Amino acid sequence: MARPPVRLLALVALLLAALPIPATSQESGRGIAVIVHPQRGAQISADELAQIYLRRRRHWADGSTIVPLNLPADSPLRHQFVRQVLRQQEARLADYWNRRYFDGVFPPSTLASVPAVLRYVASDRNAVGYVPESAADESVRVIFRFE
Repeated sequence: MARPPVRLLALVALLLAALPIPATSQESGRGIAVIVHPQRGAQISADELAQIYLRRRRHWADGSTIVPLNLPADSPLRHQFVRQVLRQQEARLADYWNRRYFDGVFPPSTLASVPAVLRYVASDRNAVGYVPESAADESVRVIFRFE
């Protein structure tokens, strides 16, 4: 039986490595829950949430600075959030941040995972984040849901 050429095996390995990684079980839920610290009494609309994530609104009603949090750029949940909440395509959003950079305005901080967003929001009264609806627990307060 003939062995496959090494080049063919290397090509197959490269192609497999380039395939997108499926969403983790923590991100596979359809619904998005927007979360804040349990003591944060704010209610916000979808439009206000978009303004927060575009850094056009920077303060809570009590005057404290809002700390919006993102998931990594390759996260399926982040892509869903950008489409549904910010109503933008990734390329347009990147152009937006490139323009805002010259005004000294930076995009929301990115955390590595859903558990990291949950921990941060649970510990910082000024933070707002998004997680799969199924991941939201009693350590945070859900202020908005998206399907």
